[in-house]
Order: sequence, then structure tokens, then C-alpha cells
Amino acid sequence: MQFRIKFLLLFLFLSSFFSNAQFKPSKNYTTADGLPNNAVRSLYLDKNADLWIGTENGVSKLENGGFTNLILSNTITNNSCWDITQDANGAMWFASYGGGVYKFDGRKFTVFNHKNGLPIDRTRKLLAYKNNIYVGTELGVAIIDIKTNKLTIPKGILPHFGVFLVSDFIVYHNEVYFSAINEGLFKIAYKNNIPVIEPVFKFKFTYSLGFYDNTIFSGNKGFVDSFKIQDLISGKTVSKKIGKTIAWNFAKDKKNTIYAASWGVFDLSGGLYSIANNQMTNISEQYGIDSKNLLNVMYSPKKDILYVGSKDKGIYEIQLDKTIDYNPFGDKAIVDFETSNNQKIILHQDGISFLDAKNSISKIISLSDFKNVEVEYIKNSKQKLPTHQDGYYELNYNIPAPEIEFYEILKHQKYFWITSNIGVFEMNFEGKIINWVPIHSYKIGFTNDDKFIETIPYAGVRVYDDVYHLKAKHFSEFDKNTPLDIVGILNTDDKTYLISVFQGLFVHQNKKFHSLLKDNIWKESKLKFITKNKKGNLIIASEFGAVTVIDVSNSFRILKTIPKNQIIGNTITFLESYKDFIFIGTEKGINIYKNGIIQLFDKEQGLKDAAIRSSHIFENQLWLGTKKGFYTIDLEKLTANKSTVSSIEIRTISINSIPINQSNFRWFSYASDQLVCDYQHNTIAVDFVPNGHSFPNKLKFRYRLKTTNHWSPYSEKPFVYLSYLPNDTYLLEIEVLDLNAGKTSRFDILKISIQPPFWKTWWFVSLIFIIGILSTIIAILWTKRKAKQKAEAEAITEKIIAKSKLEALLSQMNPHFTFNALNTIQNFVFNKDALNSAIYISEFASLMRQTLDNSAKQTITIEDEIDYLETYISIENQRFDNRIQYQIIVTEAIDIAFIEIPTMLLQPFVENIFKHAFDNEYPNPTFKIEFTILDKNLMQILISDNGKGNTKATKTHVSKGIAIAKERLQIMQPYNLDPIKIDFSENGTTVNILILI
Repeated sequence: MQFRIKFLLLFLFLSSFFSNAQFKPSKNYTTADGLPNNAVRSLYLDKNADLWIGTENGVSKLENGGFTNLILSNTITNNSCWDITQDANGAMWFASYGGGVYKFDGRKFTVFNHKNGLPIDRTRKLLAYKNNIYVGTELGVAIIDIKTNKLTIPKGILPHFGVFLVSDFIVYHNEVYFSAINEGLFKIAYKNNIPVIEPVFKFKFTYSLGFYDNTIFSGNKGFVDSFKIQDLISGKTVSKKIGKTIAWNFAKDKKNTIYAASWGVFDLSGGLYSIANNQMTNISEQYGIDSKNLLNVMYSPKKDILYVGSKDKGIYEIQLDKTIDYNPFGDKAIVDFETSNNQKIILHQDGISFLDAKNSISKIISLSDFKNVEVEYIKNSKQKLPTHQDGYYELNYNIPAPEIEFYEILKHQKYFWITSNIGVFEMNFEGKIINWVPIHSYKIGFTNDDKFIETIPYAGVRVYDDVYHLKAKHFSEFDKNTPLDIVGILNTDDKTYLISVFQGLFVHQNKKFHSLLKDNIWKESKLKFITKNKKGNLIIASEFGAVTVIDVSNSFRILKTIPKNQIIGNTITFLESYKDFIFIGTEKGINIYKNGIIQLFDKEQGLKDAAIRSSHIFENQLWLGTKKGFYTIDLEKLTANKSTVSSIEIRTISINSIPINQSNFRWFSYASDQLVCDYQHNTIAVDFVPNGHSFPNKLKFRYRLKTTNHWSPYSEKPFVYLSYLPNDTYLLEIEVLDLNAGKTSRFDILKISIQPPFWKTWWFVSLIFIIGILSTIIAILWTKRKAKQKAEAEAITEKIIAKSKLEALLSQMNPHFTFNALNTIQNFVFNKDALNSAIYISEFASLMRQTLDNSAKQTITIEDEIDYLETYISIENQRFDNRIQYQIIVTEAIDIAFIEIPTMLLQPFVENIFKHAFDNEYPNPTFKIEFTILDKNLMQILISDNGKGNTKATKTHVSKGIAIAKERLQIMQPYNLDPIKIDFSENGTTVNILILI
């Protein structure tokens, strides 16, 4: 009996441990992430709450999830940093172990070492207080005035075995105290403005100091001393020894939890400890810390984050805001959740656990308990067990307890119903199994009038009048309105809704089922999850599709649809509603949706396992079950308004792949908002860092150079690459999308001026103008001797051009077109269609006038050519009852009012489309004209149709048009060797024209 009691107590203790072992979201940064060295000797939060890290191989600053490394001056001979602080003027100070102390004001370094008065170059600790920097070395303390850089050595240093190792500083009542490892506690006093060292209390060992609420915690050899500071100052030796490890640093969070970073040196007692009630508790595992060699700990109240530095594994970052906690729950696979009163019920692979208000396990129903109920029923019941021949889904009554598989737990009225592969169990709120029903169903439910619903795989549905005696009405699977493949059941005030993974949405009302899919009310067929919001609206999701919100209060009305491409992730794993939010779980994390905005909560915030198997909302907490334990998420914090990026700083600028000089930067950031380059240095790369956010992997960036430009595509990298910028003035604008906050922010970060080449400057243009005048005079004199030859050449050229213009004009306005146009006018007249006759004649006259005007010009703008073509197409298309659809597409890089092409170059090819490509019965006739820039001096014009391209008549006609066009282009552009190509195919004709611009 005593053994059973002891076993039960041990079981309850372990159960309580499994339930309460909450794991904090944490991340480990190492050299793989850019840290200079995994041996972290110091951590410091500056006035902007940015984290500085001192390692045994350099100094870094943690920014945007990465590290910006401090590039040291050549005057610094040792880059091992053991402590960091910031003075009242904002300058950073670094203590190196072997290189003295160096100060960094954002641009330059100032070094303090043994040569200019430091007791020794091995420095360990720094304290910034008022206008002084207190330096702890291995030979005592030095004081540096931050205004004058004057270094003072206080009197009273007491070397012990040749050293006086300062281990830490504290400030009490405006006086500075320090500890020496082998000596004790000392105070720096001032006598006649001269600093002197006064002993306060002698310790045997003191490796670190923590000072909170008038209590000093001192890291001793193998334990921590706890003193009231008043007792120490008065000479009392009242000490409380706690812990069994060596503490090297202390921190305190806003909830007054004190932390100690420990390294046992010669044992494995190290780790992260919490100190409370004169006890030290190792919390390393819960905080995701696997190093036993911790040297420092730092708390950020602004971000509610704990940073822990190790001697061997870099930095650990732990989120303390309690938005999310993880409970491994003995690595049990969680199946489902339910609640009653103040209890939470967890259905898992080993049975059911009841959790009390403190989330401690108060009761467990084991697999054996379930199996025993089944065995007793079969043994004692006189009721015939159902079989497959009776139309039931088969049950295997020989399944042993360890092989029981649970499907779900459902609360109805005052009882829980649990489905499994050995049947359905009814259990009261006290955890007693009161009934077993020999039914095998993956999804059960209840109608609005409390009738039990059994969904039968492949065999329809039963609605029970008496489930205990298996009295039910069967709805045949051959009836189109019978639900099949059901994966979700939900009750509203007057209806029961069932969703099918293949058959869409069903509704049960007045003892009948109806298929909304078969009734063409809602055509969505593949559904996976269903819930409802606080207004009673249905929220339904398909596994691989969209999420739909539906009002079913009076009729079926879709209120909104969240499209698949807005949801982050491919597969929906759960669906919940809270207040005005919809939570959509995917393999990527939790999509938090409200009013068209999506936020993402994922592994970066602590949800390391997004393979969610079950979900449930308990008041203001979201519980998510996984294969190993469960997560609890505070919904008030999850849905709270979150801060986003407040500013952007430029970290590096490279011009033509060469970084600009570091003298242009201050505190790692580009010190100006402008960049001026000449035309040959016009490829610019910009690295930037966003500030003011918490989760860098939730940020996406895009940019534009002018407000009239389109935005670039979103990128996850804070980097902009601008290639071959033309000479102009640009304003680089960055837009940041923050998926954590669900907000976008815009910043103007850099004005870029690309100077023109010298030949575009005013002075060069003036010089060229003068030279041009002189050259003109010389040319005139020279031209007189060549007048006759030039006149003959011009005559020949003019003749060729005139011939080309004549052939183009004839090609544009040939008798065939004129005949067709007049014939069309005649038809309108005969049909007494005065309006269309007038419109057609007006357009025809306009076209003739444009033709005559344009024929006198060698070239016209693309804008005029398009205007001419649209008039011509409008006239020709009337013969086809405007059936022929067309597009004229011009890319943004083309200035249609500036760029010119040969006059009426394109009309013959368009005419060929109307003449040969289509007839009056051709289906869906279309053609397209596209203007595209291939190179800065080359433009392409594509004329393509879907007509009858592969015909002899078409080929003959087009060949003549090519000859005319080629002749004109060769005269006007002699270097354009092969300007026109044509491609005939079964799918139509494509003409490719290349023009030098």
C-alpha cells in the first residue's frame, strides 16, 4: 500500500513537471551568423538599446539579426574585448585584455594603455559614471575624464601576489565601489578632490557583483554570497550562501527575476540560473541554452529580451514577453483539446490529462482505463455488437491498450465524447468514463436537437435517436444530399453544418441534410476546416485553398474571401477565430488576419514546430498541439499593436563594386543623405539596416528611384543594386513590409546625383558651338570645290528617296484600299445609314489628309504613326463589323513623342493583315503591334496576328512590302543590315522590324 502511495505521488510530481516545464523562445548566434568569435566576454546595451558584443577576437553590434563588426584602428594591438560601456557623451569604451582601453566616438579611436599611464594593459571591467570612466585592471583601478582624457590612478592599491584583480563595479549613494577577486570590496573616495581607495569588506573570492534592491550578490568559488550592502559597509559578516556554482555576471528583468550566468571552470555546474528565495535554479534547458560555460547576461527592458554570452557557443537570445510558451508534455503527441469550468482537457497518445487552473495535471485517464471499459462492456452487455455486414465501419475488439488511437474529443452538454479506433467513449467532467458505444467513426457531432451524428467512411451518415442502443436513421451514401467524407461538424443557433473534403458544404435542418454544392449554392468542393466568429458567421478553409467568411443568419451570403496567394504557406493546418481576428495555421506558421492585413507568427517568434495537429482557444490563449507537446500563445499579446521599423541606416555603399571610404561613415552609418558620382561611376550598391523592429526575418523590402517609377519586387535582403544609372538626380526610397506588425513604412534614404559627361556640360557645348562655327566656315570653302559631285550625289539620293516615298505612298493608298473604302461608303448610303456614312467619310478623309501630310516627311514620331494606324485600322475594321481585335503596346522606356521612325512604315503590313490574314468568318481575329527597346540605340517593332499566315498569297504580298520597306530603311539607315524578318506559321504571321534610334 505504501509503495502504491509513493508511486502515485511520484507520478503526480512528474506529471506536474511535464505540465509546467514551459520553454522560452530562444535563438543562438555563433560565428556562423557573423559573430567574430564564439567566446563572448562582454555584453552591453547602449542608449538606443542596441546590443554590443565583446569577444576574444573583436567587437560586434547585433543589428537586424546579423552582426556589424567594429573595424579597429591600426593603433590597437589587441582585439580581445572583456568589457564595454558608453559614456555621457555617447562614446563607446572597450576594455581589452592585453591592449589597454580604447574609446570610439563614431569616427576615430583613442587608446589608453600602459604607455600613457594605465597601471597595466590587462583590463577587465569598465564603469561609466558621471564624467568619468572607471577602468578595472589586474593592478587596480584607473579613472579617465571623458572631457579631457586625463588618466588618474587612485591611491591605496594593495597588490596581492603582484596583482590587484578588479572584478566588478557598483554605485551606491553616488559613490563607486569595486571588488577585487582575492581581496574584497573597496570604495573610491575623494579627499581634496584626489581619489583614494578605501577597504570596505574583505572577501576571499569575489568574481562578480550584482546589486539589486540594496542586496549585493557576489560570485564566490562554488556558490554565491548574498549581503545587505548596509551590513557590508558597517562591517557585519551576515552572508547567505546560495547555489553550487561560480557566477560571473548578474541581470534583473522587469518582473524582478534575477539571473546569474555561471561557469563552473572545473566542473559542469555552469549554466543560466534564476535566483529567488535564497535559492538558485538552473533554467538553462527551459531557456534553450546548451552551454555550461556562461560568462555574462544582459536584459533589454525595451525588447523584454535576455541576452546570454557563453565562452564557447556565442550568444543566446531569449524572449521573455510570454507571448508563446512551449510545453514538451513528456514528448506526447497531442490529439485534441477541450475545457470544462477551470479545467483544460488534453487528449494525447497515452490517454487524457486534466489540467487545473495552474496548468498542473490533476487527473489522468490512461489507455488501460479506456480498454477496461471496452472489455467490461463486451463481457457484460447483452446487446449485439454491430458488424460490417450491418453497415457499420469495422471495429477490431482485439486491439490492445498500447495500440489505441484517438481521433478527437467533443464536449456536448455535461459530457465529453472521445472517438478512437476501439469505439466511442462518453466521459463526465470529473473524468469518469460512463459509457462505451461500439461505433468506429473519425468524425462525430450532435444536431441542434441533441441527436448523435455518426459519419461512416464511404457509407453515409447515421443520426441516432438512442445512441446507447444503436437506434438510428441511416442516410444512404447514394443520396446526393447525404454528407460524405466529413472532416468537420459545427452547430449554429438553428442548423448543423458539415464540411467534406471532396463534397463541399452540407447543412442539417428539420431532420434533413442538404448539399450546398449539389444545390449550386456554393460550388467550393474541397473543404478542410470550419469554425465561426463572434458574430456567428461561418469561417471555412480548404486545405490547399482560400478561407471564406459566410453569413448564414438569414441566407447564404459570402462576406469575404481571403485568397490563397495572400496566405503565407501552402497547406492549412488549423483555423480559429478570436475577436475580429482569424488565425490560419500553415506549415509556415500562424497567419493573423484582420481587415485585409496578414501578420505572420512563426519560428522566429518561438513557434519552432509549425506542424500543428490540433488547436483550441481557452479564453485569451491559443493552444496548439504537436507531435511532441503543445504551445500556449497569449492572444492579447499576439494581436496587440506592434512597433515596426522606425528608421533605416546605410551601412555600406559600393560604387562600381568598390566600397567608399570609411571616413564617410559615423557609427557604422553613412554620414550624409546625398551621393554624387560622375557618369562613369554609375553602378551603385547600397546595404542598409532597418531599426526599431524585433524580428528581421519578417521584413521585406522594395525600392524606387522616383515617385513616378514602379516599385521593384519585394526582396528579403536589405540591399539595393542600381546598375548603370543614366545621368540624372534620383531619390532612393525604401518601402519596408513588416509581417510581424502587419505594417508598411517608407523612407527616403539617399539622394543620388549622377553627373553628366563633360560633353553634355554647358561649357563643352559652348566650345563645340564655337568650333562648329569655325568648322562650318572651313567646310563651306571646301564644299565649293566639291559642289558639283555633292549636287550629283544629292540628286541621286533625292531620286532614291522620292522613289521610296512614292512606293510607300502607293503602298499606303493603293486602289484596292480606296475601292474597298468607297464600296463601304456606298453600302452605308444604300442602307440609308447616314450617321455611319458621315463617320466613315470623315475618318476616310482624315486618313487621306494624314497620308498627304506624312508623305512630305522623311520620318514621323511614334505617336503620329500610332495615330495614323489607329485611324487606318478603324476604317478597315468596319468592313469586318469591328470583329478584329488589336493591341498597340509601347514599353515605358519609349518616349513616343520623341522617337521617330520612317513615315508610314507599318501601314503596308497592317493592310496585309486585313487583306490576307482574315476573312468575314475567321474566328476570334486578333493582331498586336509591340514597340520595345532592345538596346539603348535599337528598337524592335513586332507585328503579329493569329490569321492564315501560311498561304501563298500572303507570302507574295508580304515579300513586296519587305522589299519596299528594306529599300527605305537601307537609304535612311545604311548600318541597319537586316532590318526586317517575317515568320509564317499555322498560328499566324509575325513581322520583326529593327530600327536604329
